Amino acid sequence: MKLICENFINMSSRIRECNSKIVFFGAGVLGRITAPQIFREYGIDDRISCYLDNDSSKWGIEIDLLGRSVYVCPPEVLNEYDDNTIIMLNISRFSGILKQLEDMECTKNMTCYILGMMCIHNFCGSLSGGKAAFREDELIPRKIHYMWLGRKPMPDNLKKCIDSWHRYCPDYEIIEWNEDNYNIDKHPYMKEAYDAGMYGFVPDFARIDLLYEHGGIYMDTDVELKRNLDSLLRQEAFCGVEKWQVINFGGCSGAVKGNRVIGKFLAARNDINFLDRNGKQNRNTCGFYDTRVAIELGYKLNGTTQNIDGMNIFASDYFQPYDYMSGILQETEHTYSVHWFNGGWLDEANKEANKKTALEYNDLYKSCLGI
Repeated sequence: MKLICENFINMSSRIRECNSKIVFFGAGVLGRITAPQIFREYGIDDRISCYLDNDSSKWGIEIDLLGRSVYVCPPEVLNEYDDNTIIMLNISRFSGILKQLEDMECTKNMTCYILGMMCIHNFCGSLSGGKAAFREDELIPRKIHYMWLGRKPMPDNLKKCIDSWHRYCPDYEIIEWNEDNYNIDKHPYMKEAYDAGMYGFVPDFARIDLLYEHGGIYMDTDVELKRNLDSLLRQEAFCGVEKWQVINFGGCSGAVKGNRVIGKFLAARNDINFLDRNGKQNRNTCGFYDTRVAIELGYKLNGTTQNIDGMNIFASDYFQPYDYMSGILQETEHTYSVHWFNGGWLDEANKEANKKTALEYNDLYKSCLGI
Protein backbone atom coordinates (compact mmCIF):
# COMPACT_ATOMS: atom_id res chain seq x y z
CA MET A 1 0.00 0.00 0.00
CA LYS A 2 1.36 3.39 -0.98
CA LEU A 3 1.14 6.11 1.68
CA ILE A 4 1.09 9.71 0.50
CA CYS A 5 0.90 13.11 2.22
CA GLU A 6 0.66 16.13 -0.08
CA ASN A 7 -1.41 19.27 -0.51
CA PHE A 8 -5.10 18.85 -1.19
CA ILE A 9 -4.84 20.40 -4.66
CA ASN A 10 -2.37 17.75 -5.81
CA MET A 11 -4.39 15.00 -4.16
CA SER A 12 -7.60 16.04 -5.89
CA SER A 13 -5.83 16.38 -9.25
CA ARG A 14 -4.36 12.89 -8.85
CA ILE A 15 -7.78 11.42 -8.05
CA ARG A 16 -9.45 13.08 -11.04
CA GLU A 17 -6.68 12.19 -13.50
CA CYS A 18 -6.75 8.53 -12.47
CA ASN A 19 -10.54 8.44 -12.19
CA SER A 20 -10.12 6.79 -8.79
CA LYS A 21 -12.80 5.67 -6.38
CA ILE A 22 -12.51 6.86 -2.80
CA VAL A 23 -13.21 4.76 0.28
CA PHE A 24 -13.47 6.41 3.69
CA PHE A 25 -12.16 4.36 6.63
CA GLY A 26 -13.74 5.68 9.81
CA ALA A 27 -17.28 6.98 10.33
CA GLY A 28 -16.61 9.36 13.22
CA VAL A 29 -16.14 13.12 13.29
CA LEU A 30 -13.22 13.14 10.84
CA GLY A 31 -14.99 10.87 8.39
CA ARG A 32 -18.47 12.34 8.60
CA ILE A 33 -17.71 16.02 9.16
CA THR A 34 -14.14 17.05 8.23
CA ALA A 35 -13.37 14.85 5.22
CA PRO A 36 -16.63 15.39 3.28
CA GLN A 37 -16.36 19.17 3.52
CA ILE A 38 -12.74 19.19 2.36
CA PHE A 39 -13.51 16.80 -0.48
CA ARG A 40 -16.43 18.98 -1.57
CA GLU A 41 -14.18 22.05 -1.52
CA TYR A 42 -11.83 20.31 -3.99
CA GLY A 43 -14.61 18.88 -6.13
CA ILE A 44 -14.06 15.17 -5.51
CA ASP A 45 -16.83 14.34 -3.03
CA ASP A 46 -18.82 12.58 -5.76
CA ARG A 47 -16.10 9.89 -5.94
CA ILE A 48 -16.65 8.71 -2.36
CA SER A 49 -18.00 5.17 -2.63
CA CYS A 50 -18.55 3.93 0.92
CA TYR A 51 -17.45 4.05 4.54
CA LEU A 52 -15.49 1.29 6.24
CA ASP A 53 -15.46 0.83 10.01
CA ASN A 54 -14.35 -1.85 12.46
CA ASP A 55 -17.40 -1.23 14.66
CA SER A 56 -19.86 -3.91 13.56
CA SER A 57 -22.77 -1.98 15.10
CA LYS A 58 -22.30 0.63 12.36
CA TRP A 59 -22.37 -1.83 9.45
CA GLY A 60 -25.33 -1.22 7.20
CA ILE A 61 -26.00 2.24 8.59
CA GLU A 62 -26.91 4.77 5.93
CA ILE A 63 -25.01 8.04 6.23
CA ASP A 64 -26.14 11.29 4.64
CA LEU A 65 -23.01 12.37 2.81
CA LEU A 66 -23.62 15.90 1.55
CA GLY A 67 -27.08 15.06 0.31
CA ARG A 68 -26.62 11.48 -0.87
CA SER A 69 -26.72 8.16 0.95
CA VAL A 70 -23.53 6.19 1.58
CA TYR A 71 -23.37 2.97 3.59
CA VAL A 72 -20.98 1.85 6.33
CA CYS A 73 -19.40 -1.51 5.49
CA PRO A 74 -16.95 -3.94 7.10
CA PRO A 75 -13.28 -3.53 6.03
CA GLU A 76 -13.43 -6.79 4.05
CA VAL A 77 -15.44 -4.95 1.40
CA LEU A 78 -12.08 -3.63 0.16
CA ASN A 79 -11.59 -7.03 -1.50
CA GLU A 80 -14.20 -5.95 -4.05
CA TYR A 81 -12.22 -2.86 -5.10
CA ASP A 82 -9.41 -2.67 -7.66
CA ASP A 83 -5.96 -1.10 -7.41
CA ASN A 84 -7.28 2.28 -8.58
CA THR A 85 -8.76 2.91 -5.13
CA ILE A 86 -7.92 5.70 -2.72
CA ILE A 87 -8.30 4.94 0.99
CA MET A 88 -8.80 8.02 3.14
CA LEU A 89 -8.01 7.01 6.71
CA ASN A 90 -10.24 9.23 8.87
CA ILE A 91 -9.08 8.08 12.31
CA SER A 92 -6.82 10.03 14.68
CA ARG A 93 -5.46 6.90 16.39
CA PHE A 94 -4.49 5.44 13.04
CA SER A 95 -1.55 3.22 14.00
CA GLY A 96 -3.45 -0.04 14.48
CA ILE A 97 -5.77 0.56 11.51
CA LEU A 98 -2.82 1.22 9.23
CA LYS A 99 -1.32 -2.15 10.11
CA GLN A 100 -4.70 -3.79 9.55
CA LEU A 101 -4.87 -2.32 6.05
CA GLU A 102 -1.30 -3.23 5.19
CA ASP A 103 -1.98 -6.84 6.18
CA MET A 104 -4.80 -7.08 3.64
CA GLU A 105 -3.65 -8.54 0.31
CA CYS A 106 -6.12 -6.43 -1.70
CA THR A 107 -4.54 -3.13 -0.58
CA LYS A 108 -1.09 -3.96 -1.94
CA ASN A 109 -1.34 -1.53 -4.86
CA MET A 110 -3.88 0.89 -3.40
CA THR A 111 -3.06 4.42 -2.25
CA CYS A 112 -3.77 5.63 1.29
CA TYR A 113 -3.94 9.11 2.78
CA ILE A 114 -4.24 9.86 6.52
CA LEU A 115 -6.68 12.74 6.89
CA GLY A 116 -5.34 14.08 10.19
CA MET A 117 -1.81 14.17 8.76
CA MET A 118 -3.11 15.87 5.62
CA CYS A 119 -4.83 18.55 7.73
CA ILE A 120 -1.69 19.18 9.77
CA HIS A 121 0.39 19.32 6.57
CA ASN A 122 -2.02 21.65 4.76
CA PHE A 123 -3.44 23.87 7.50
CA CYS A 124 -0.86 24.07 10.30
CA GLY A 125 2.84 24.55 10.91
CA SER A 126 3.05 28.31 10.39
CA LEU A 127 1.28 31.52 11.39
CA SER A 128 -2.36 31.11 10.43
CA GLY A 129 -4.21 33.51 8.15
CA GLY A 130 -7.70 34.96 8.22
CA LYS A 131 -9.18 37.77 10.24
CA ALA A 132 -11.34 38.12 13.34
CA ALA A 133 -13.74 40.98 14.05
CA PHE A 134 -13.22 42.91 17.29
CA ARG A 135 -15.04 45.74 19.04
CA GLU A 136 -13.44 48.75 20.72
CA ASP A 137 -14.82 48.00 24.18
CA GLU A 138 -14.77 44.87 26.31
CA LEU A 139 -18.02 42.95 26.01
CA ILE A 140 -17.28 39.56 27.55
CA PRO A 141 -17.19 39.62 31.38
CA ARG A 142 -13.95 38.84 33.20
CA LYS A 143 -14.85 35.42 34.48
CA ILE A 144 -13.47 31.99 33.63
CA HIS A 145 -15.68 28.93 33.91
CA TYR A 146 -14.53 25.35 34.21
CA MET A 147 -16.11 22.06 35.24
CA TRP A 148 -14.82 19.39 37.61
CA LEU A 149 -17.01 16.35 38.25
CA GLY A 150 -16.70 13.07 40.14
CA ARG A 151 -15.62 14.51 43.49
CA LYS A 152 -12.08 13.17 43.15
CA PRO A 153 -8.94 15.24 43.85
CA MET A 154 -7.66 17.09 40.82
CA PRO A 155 -4.35 15.73 39.45
CA ASP A 156 -1.27 17.94 39.68
CA ASN A 157 -0.97 18.41 35.91
CA LEU A 158 -4.45 19.93 35.80
CA LYS A 159 -3.79 22.08 38.88
CA LYS A 160 -0.78 23.53 37.06
CA CYS A 161 -3.02 24.47 34.16
CA ILE A 162 -5.45 26.31 36.44
CA ASP A 163 -2.50 27.99 38.17
CA SER A 164 -1.62 29.51 34.79
CA TRP A 165 -5.10 31.08 34.62
CA HIS A 166 -4.50 32.83 37.95
CA ARG A 167 -1.05 33.91 36.82
CA TYR A 168 -2.10 35.48 33.51
CA CYS A 169 -5.60 36.63 34.50
CA PRO A 170 -5.28 37.61 38.19
CA ASP A 171 -8.32 39.91 38.15
CA TYR A 172 -10.73 37.37 36.61
CA GLU A 173 -13.33 35.53 38.63
CA ILE A 174 -12.58 31.80 38.25
CA ILE A 175 -15.63 29.61 38.80
CA GLU A 176 -15.64 25.85 39.27
CA TRP A 177 -18.91 24.17 38.29
CA ASN A 178 -19.64 20.77 39.80
CA GLU A 179 -22.44 18.50 41.07
CA ASP A 180 -23.26 20.96 43.85
CA ASN A 181 -23.74 24.19 41.91
CA TYR A 182 -24.70 23.06 38.40
CA ASN A 183 -27.91 21.23 37.48
CA ILE A 184 -26.67 18.25 35.49
CA ASP A 185 -30.25 16.96 35.29
CA LYS A 186 -31.34 19.92 33.13
CA HIS A 187 -30.66 17.87 29.97
CA PRO A 188 -30.86 14.09 29.42
CA TYR A 189 -27.49 14.01 27.63
CA MET A 190 -25.66 15.27 30.72
CA LYS A 191 -27.62 13.17 33.20
CA GLU A 192 -27.10 9.98 31.20
CA ALA A 193 -23.37 10.63 30.76
CA TYR A 194 -22.93 11.49 34.44
CA ASP A 195 -24.89 8.48 35.69
CA ALA A 196 -22.72 6.27 33.45
CA GLY A 197 -19.59 7.73 35.07
CA MET A 198 -18.54 9.29 31.74
CA TYR A 199 -17.82 12.68 33.26
CA GLY A 200 -15.73 13.88 30.33
CA PHE A 201 -18.83 14.05 28.11
CA VAL A 202 -20.94 16.18 30.47
CA PRO A 203 -19.10 19.44 29.62
CA ASP A 204 -19.83 18.92 25.92
CA PHE A 205 -23.28 20.31 26.67
CA ALA A 206 -22.50 22.23 29.86
CA ARG A 207 -19.77 24.50 28.50
CA ILE A 208 -22.09 25.95 25.86
CA ASP A 209 -24.90 26.24 28.39
CA LEU A 210 -22.64 28.09 30.85
CA LEU A 211 -21.53 30.57 28.20
CA TYR A 212 -25.12 31.21 27.18
CA GLU A 213 -26.49 31.53 30.72
CA HIS A 214 -23.65 33.48 32.35
CA GLY A 215 -21.26 34.86 29.73
CA GLY A 216 -17.49 34.83 30.19
CA ILE A 217 -14.67 32.50 29.16
CA TYR A 218 -14.80 28.70 29.29
CA MET A 219 -11.73 26.44 29.43
CA ASP A 220 -11.29 22.74 30.11
CA THR A 221 -9.06 21.88 33.05
CA ASP A 222 -6.30 20.62 30.71
CA VAL A 223 -5.81 24.06 29.13
CA GLU A 224 -2.63 25.97 29.94
CA LEU A 225 -2.64 29.71 29.37
CA LYS A 226 0.34 31.33 27.65
CA ARG A 227 -0.75 34.97 27.91
CA ASN A 228 -3.39 37.32 29.25
CA LEU A 229 -6.90 37.05 27.77
CA ASP A 230 -7.99 40.70 27.94
CA SER A 231 -7.75 41.25 24.18
CA LEU A 232 -10.27 38.44 23.62
CA LEU A 233 -12.97 40.24 25.59
CA ARG A 234 -13.64 42.70 22.75
CA GLN A 235 -16.02 40.41 20.85
CA GLU A 236 -19.49 38.95 21.27
CA ALA A 237 -18.60 35.27 20.89
CA PHE A 238 -15.63 33.12 19.93
CA CYS A 239 -14.26 29.58 19.91
CA GLY A 240 -11.36 27.71 18.33
CA VAL A 241 -10.63 24.67 16.21
CA GLU A 242 -8.32 21.70 16.48
CA LYS A 243 -5.66 21.09 13.83
CA TRP A 244 -8.04 18.92 11.80
CA GLN A 245 -10.48 21.85 11.72
CA VAL A 246 -12.98 20.49 14.23
CA ILE A 247 -14.68 23.04 16.49
CA ASN A 248 -13.66 22.69 20.15
CA PHE A 249 -15.13 25.04 22.76
CA GLY A 250 -12.96 23.46 25.47
CA GLY A 251 -9.62 24.95 24.38
CA CYS A 252 -10.80 28.50 25.07
CA SER A 253 -14.14 29.98 24.15
CA GLY A 254 -16.19 32.93 25.26
CA ALA A 255 -19.35 34.93 24.80
CA VAL A 256 -21.60 37.58 26.20
CA LYS A 257 -24.58 36.29 28.15
CA GLY A 258 -27.45 35.16 25.93
CA ASN A 259 -25.45 35.41 22.70
CA ARG A 260 -27.70 34.35 19.82
CA VAL A 261 -25.01 32.33 17.98
CA ILE A 262 -24.11 30.40 21.12
CA GLY A 263 -27.85 29.83 21.42
CA LYS A 264 -27.80 28.12 18.01
CA PHE A 265 -25.07 25.72 19.15
CA LEU A 266 -27.07 25.00 22.29
CA ALA A 267 -30.33 24.45 20.41
CA ALA A 268 -28.65 21.97 18.08
CA ARG A 269 -28.08 19.69 21.08
CA ASN A 270 -31.66 19.69 22.33
CA ASP A 271 -32.54 16.30 20.85
CA ILE A 272 -29.19 14.56 21.42
CA ASN A 273 -28.91 11.87 24.07
CA PHE A 274 -25.89 10.06 25.48
CA LEU A 275 -27.70 6.72 25.55
CA ASP A 276 -29.82 5.28 22.77
CA ARG A 277 -32.92 3.18 23.33
CA ASN A 278 -30.75 0.07 23.69
CA GLY A 279 -28.49 1.70 26.26
CA LYS A 280 -25.52 2.10 23.91
CA GLN A 281 -23.35 5.11 24.69
CA ASN A 282 -23.08 7.95 22.19
CA ARG A 283 -19.31 8.43 21.94
CA ASN A 284 -19.46 11.15 19.30
CA THR A 285 -17.23 14.00 20.48
CA CYS A 286 -18.35 17.59 20.93
CA GLY A 287 -16.73 18.47 17.61
CA PHE A 288 -19.05 16.08 15.78
CA TYR A 289 -22.05 18.22 16.69
CA ASP A 290 -20.54 21.70 17.05
CA THR A 291 -18.67 21.61 13.72
CA ARG A 292 -21.92 20.78 11.90
CA VAL A 293 -23.52 23.90 13.36
CA ALA A 294 -20.55 26.06 12.37
CA ILE A 295 -20.64 24.70 8.80
CA GLU A 296 -24.34 25.51 8.54
CA LEU A 297 -23.47 29.07 9.60
CA GLY A 298 -20.83 29.35 6.86
CA TYR A 299 -17.60 28.07 8.43
CA LYS A 300 -15.03 26.80 5.90
CA LEU A 301 -12.52 24.11 6.85
CA ASN A 302 -9.41 25.81 5.50
CA GLY A 303 -7.10 26.54 8.43
CA THR A 304 -7.95 30.25 8.74
CA THR A 305 -9.58 32.45 11.36
CA GLN A 306 -13.10 33.41 10.31
CA ASN A 307 -15.97 35.57 11.51
CA ILE A 308 -19.16 33.58 11.03
CA ASP A 309 -22.54 35.15 11.77
CA GLY A 310 -20.87 37.52 14.24
CA MET A 311 -18.83 34.81 15.98
CA ASN A 312 -15.05 34.55 15.63
CA ILE A 313 -13.75 31.04 14.99
CA PHE A 314 -9.99 31.09 15.59
CA ALA A 315 -7.47 28.90 13.76
CA SER A 316 -5.77 26.08 15.63
CA ASP A 317 -2.63 28.02 16.58
CA TYR A 318 -4.64 30.31 18.88
CA PHE A 319 -5.92 27.78 21.42
CA GLN A 320 -5.09 24.27 20.19
CA PRO A 321 -1.55 24.24 18.74
CA TYR A 322 -0.97 20.76 20.19
CA ASP A 323 -2.46 17.56 18.80
CA TYR A 324 -2.31 14.11 20.31
CA MET A 325 -1.99 12.42 16.90
CA SER A 326 1.50 13.70 16.19
CA GLY A 327 2.40 14.88 19.68
CA ILE A 328 3.69 18.07 18.03
CA LEU A 329 3.24 21.49 19.64
CA GLN A 330 3.19 24.30 17.04
CA GLU A 331 2.91 27.57 18.96
CA THR A 332 2.92 30.88 17.08
CA GLU A 333 2.66 34.53 18.05
CA HIS A 334 -1.13 34.00 17.94
CA THR A 335 -1.11 31.42 20.72
CA TYR A 336 -3.14 32.23 23.84
CA SER A 337 -3.45 28.73 25.26
CA VAL A 338 -2.45 25.11 24.80
CA HIS A 339 -5.13 22.45 25.08
CA TRP A 340 -3.21 19.37 26.19
CA PHE A 341 -6.09 16.93 25.52
CA ASN A 342 -5.77 15.02 28.79
CA GLY A 343 -8.52 12.71 27.52
CA GLY A 344 -10.58 12.24 30.65
CA TRP A 345 -13.24 10.49 28.55
CA LEU A 346 -10.79 7.92 27.13
CA ASP A 347 -10.21 4.40 28.40
CA GLU A 348 -6.66 3.09 28.88
CA ALA A 349 -6.62 1.33 25.50
CA ASN A 350 -7.32 4.58 23.64
CA LYS A 351 -4.77 6.48 25.71
CA GLU A 352 -2.14 3.88 24.80
CA ALA A 353 -3.21 4.13 21.15
CA ASN A 354 -2.63 7.90 21.33
CA LYS A 355 0.90 7.37 22.63
CA LYS A 356 1.72 4.73 20.02
CA THR A 357 0.44 6.88 17.16
CA ALA A 358 2.43 9.91 18.33
CA LEU A 359 5.63 7.85 18.65
CA GLU A 360 5.27 6.59 15.09
CA TYR A 361 4.08 9.83 13.53
CA ASN A 362 7.35 11.49 12.50
CA ASP A 363 8.80 8.42 10.79
CA LEU A 364 5.51 7.75 9.05
CA TYR A 365 5.21 11.36 7.89
CA LYS A 366 8.71 11.23 6.38
CA SER A 367 7.82 7.97 4.67
CA CYS A 368 4.68 9.55 3.17
CA LEU A 369 6.82 12.37 1.78
CA GLY A 370 9.31 9.88 0.35
CA ILE A 371 12.12 11.07 2.64
